[in-house]
Amino acid sequence: MKRSFLCLAVACLSSSISAATRFGALIEGYQHPKAGPSSAVSNVSFSIGHLKMSLASGTASPITVAGQQVALFFTGDGTFTYTSDDPVERPIVTHNVKVDSHLKLEGADAKTAVISGPLNEVLLYAGGVALPQIPPGSGAVSPDFAAHLQEFAADAQTPGAVHGMILQTLGAPSTRYVRAEIRSGRDLVLYVFDEPDSTDEALYTMHHPGADEPEIKHLLFARVLSDVPIGRDRKTPPTPPYMLTTVDYTLVADGDDAKLNVGETIARGQRQAIRFNMNNVLFAGRGGGDIRRYHVLSVTDEQGHALPFDHDHGDLLVGLEGLQGENVRLKFSIEGNFLYRPGGDAYWQLGTTAWFPQPNFGGQFFTLHSVVKVRKPFVPLTPGKTLRRAEDGDFNLVETSIDKPVQFAVVQAGKYELYEETRAGLTMRVASYAGKNERAAKKLSNLAYQIIDYYQYFLGPFPFDEFNIIQINSYGFGQAPPATMFITNEAFSMLDALDQLFSQGINERFAHEIAHQYWAHVVKMPSAEEQWLTESFAEYSAALAIKKMFGEGKYNTLVQHWKAHAKEYNESAPIPLANEVTGNDRGRARTYLLYAKGPYLLYALHKQMGDEPFLVFLKSYQSNRRFRFGTTADMVSLLSYITKKDQMPFFDKFYWGTAMPD
Repeated sequence: MKRSFLCLAVACLSSSISAATRFGALIEGYQHPKAGPSSAVSNVSFSIGHLKMSLASGTASPITVAGQQVALFFTGDGTFTYTSDDPVERPIVTHNVKVDSHLKLEGADAKTAVISGPLNEVLLYAGGVALPQIPPGSGAVSPDFAAHLQEFAADAQTPGAVHGMILQTLGAPSTRYVRAEIRSGRDLVLYVFDEPDSTDEALYTMHHPGADEPEIKHLLFARVLSDVPIGRDRKTPPTPPYMLTTVDYTLVADGDDAKLNVGETIARGQRQAIRFNMNNVLFAGRGGGDIRRYHVLSVTDEQGHALPFDHDHGDLLVGLEGLQGENVRLKFSIEGNFLYRPGGDAYWQLGTTAWFPQPNFGGQFFTLHSVVKVRKPFVPLTPGKTLRRAEDGDFNLVETSIDKPVQFAVVQAGKYELYEETRAGLTMRVASYAGKNERAAKKLSNLAYQIIDYYQYFLGPFPFDEFNIIQINSYGFGQAPPATMFITNEAFSMLDALDQLFSQGINERFAHEIAHQYWAHVVKMPSAEEQWLTESFAEYSAALAIKKMFGEGKYNTLVQHWKAHAKEYNESAPIPLANEVTGNDRGRARTYLLYAKGPYLLYALHKQMGDEPFLVFLKSYQSNRRFRFGTTADMVSLLSYITKKDQMPFFDKFYWGTAMPD
């Protein structure tokens, strides 16, 4: 028995080493791909999805990784076309091609748009897809190959083809992955067909940010021209490649430096490699000149065995070959100087960015346990039920937990004074910055209770037992992670002209952020296209609270503002594509679609249905999707059931379309 056990242990260890070696070889190979001898080519074509490339004449070299051809590099004369045949995205394709490229756009009809341009150079990677056949070569590799690798290595948002190709090879070998890096006249164009991870096909142009900072100015940022689903209807959100179901972390903070240990449970199915969002670099300070870094030191399984990984460009790729079971427990050790204090203030925030390994929206469905220690006099704040708050030598400590599935996890720490009170089982905690402000804390606590009491009437029970209201030393915004509200100075004071300037609408903003506890955490968004379920519904719920507290006049004023703002960008994009508008005013366009047209659409429904049926609809949807992901499609189904009328034409016209309701 001992001999058998020993053999089994050696076999497992050998398998782990073999898996790590294979993973490492692929990472090394894709980071330093080898180009073979070039050959003359003519009239070569390649197509996948909505992309067609014609390589009329030039030279091409095979590109190999770990002894296998995975790509080809072409220079010469050619053309490409990309056909968008999704009528929902036609307005945004027209807008984005015009403002962010020199490419040609032609439309056969209102539903179809054809983007085209010259193809002077392309590095074409393909996994699970046959590459174009080229004759054996004997010529020298084009010097443009090395220049191309260097230029596209400046892609700030992805590590290039390396992670996508490995995810296809190890994670989902039956799927297809293609990445085409194209030089098209004055444009750098990126095409990605990503079936293994995102199930999206997209065409982008790549742009430098226009900043002067040496760490930033060379980077390339992708701006979408078209983005369509693969193998699914746009009204059906993508199925996440894996689910993050538990997060248990300990963070020890000392000045700007942090040590972070994270345990996560992953429902990965049979995938042998998975990709996490995980920050590499934080460009902090004015102009991004203050560079902060995250270092992933190790990834291990539950028994402490090291797993291979690659951390690059905000992506953390982890190899899981050799691990048994569809659910695996992973441990991450992370260090860095990523605790940035904005403007030198005495606080820092780990917010809703990827400061710990996490999937995209639809894969986040985790319970949360947090232990945070910060050097005195800073006070730590984390969401959830407080298990302990204590002093530990020179450190202040807090331990909290959330036993319901949530998205996002945050930490705030700084020179805060805490005020607490409990009513009807709900503890309200107000953290005022840089000094005690009991008067403001009581005022805000009372306002929060008042708003929550009203929301419970038509949205159901408040989802958490404790709620943190945290002052941010800035002006004009709020944010609402689980069981938390970040709110700026004007909510805490009305003493000077600057506060007065930003105070307009503070009650509505306060109500909006509280509404996010329902519209974001009870009903969750599975993708960026469904963000109106969080932002537009929170905005309209806040308007109902304002109407209750301050009367019809304030409510009607909000409605008129929504209508006016929505009309400014209504033709640029439908609501679900608000996050894809490009151009210099893209932030404004996104805001007016999600925070103006979206709530105005709900106002129109409310007016059509009447008070009682509309509030029944909101409460029913909250109840039906409680702590689950929502979609616009299933929301429309419920609405149709309640109204005894097919509501899909209304949404096809005003939500997936660009028309404005009367």
